[in-house]
Amino acid sequence: MYLLQEECDLMDTTLYLAAVCAVVPGLGRSRIPDLINALGSARAVFEASAATLTATGLCTPRAVQSFISNRDARLPQRLDYFCRHNGVQILAYTDAAYPQSLQQLSDKPLVLYVKGKLPQANYALAIVGSRRCSEYGVRAAGYFAKTMTREGIPIISGGAKGIDTAAHEACLQAGGTTVAVLGCGLDIVYPPENAKLFARIAEQGALVTEYPPGVPPAAANFPARNRIIVGLSQAVLVAEAGKRSGAVITANIAADEGREVYCVPGNIFDGGSIGCHELIRTGAKLVDMPQDILDDKRSWQQAMNRCITQPSIFDCAPQEPKPAPAPVTTELGAKLLALLQAGALSLEKLTEQSGAAFAAVSMELLDLQAAGLVATDQAQRYYRK
Repeated sequence: MYLLQEECDLMDTTLYLAAVCAVVPGLGRSRIPDLINALGSARAVFEASAATLTATGLCTPRAVQSFISNRDARLPQRLDYFCRHNGVQILAYTDAAYPQSLQQLSDKPLVLYVKGKLPQANYALAIVGSRRCSEYGVRAAGYFAKTMTREGIPIISGGAKGIDTAAHEACLQAGGTTVAVLGCGLDIVYPPENAKLFARIAEQGALVTEYPPGVPPAAANFPARNRIIVGLSQAVLVAEAGKRSGAVITANIAADEGREVYCVPGNIFDGGSIGCHELIRTGAKLVDMPQDILDDKRSWQQAMNRCITQPSIFDCAPQEPKPAPAPVTTELGAKLLALLQAGALSLEKLTEQSGAAFAAVSMELLDLQAAGLVATDQAQRYYRK
């Protein structure tokens, strides 16, 4: 089968964009669209000399040197080989097939690696929660996932142990479509015990990541992964979450992006639902039955229909003012915020400049993200909100 020249050019552009993104943090992902505009194409950026990149005025000499030293001329061909032999498609943010809901994300990924088929529904629900969850949390996730699936609603989650796995499994058992957004390359199965589950998801839905093959599941990847879960959904349900759960970060991202956030209440004598209760306290909607979400979904659909039939310069659903961020209660938290006052910093830089242990800084940053005080940019640096 011969490909039209236009199709070949599109594949070429997407592969080179993926290659440029794979070499990040050399140039910094936020600058890539500007570099493409300046040099004319993703291929031109990937193949540019140090002098050409520097001349754009968009990169520091250090960033250029990092990009040049990490670049491998064979990378586009290697990505092409991997995709062809593993049934993977790369979607660029400029492609017509790139999910529309993800386009609306303020920090959308420039490329997506997709194994399987993304759902075409105009409404999807993300179900997230703790890896270390209770039987109650598993039952709640499964209950909501099965009910939504029977209503034709795709389920989005992160493929992790615990609540994520329960949501994916329930959706598949009900014959529905589910998407797992991963924090590593598609050639790596993480967690390993979910290998069979991922194979089923690829058949009935899709495995999705922004990370190229070979990227391991590093801790810093998961907060960034969470924004894609939000971007692929119209609402987020937190089935069970402790205080430090990444699901709290996902919920805060969802609120920032104008998505509805729902939380299942838990046992007040068990710390496993503290995260849910804090989210409810700060504006998330308490739900104890799927019909609550279905009623809102119906109202959402009616509002969308009004937007289509009666265009307006105003948003159809004005967002309520966001609650003020929670105050910093630790000395380390205050120190990290002070360091970030001057600009974005990586986890390594924050550890070095704070003088604290790496693990302590990492956990404190999770708390600050959950409190809505800091966020990460496309280069995985932390900044004050």
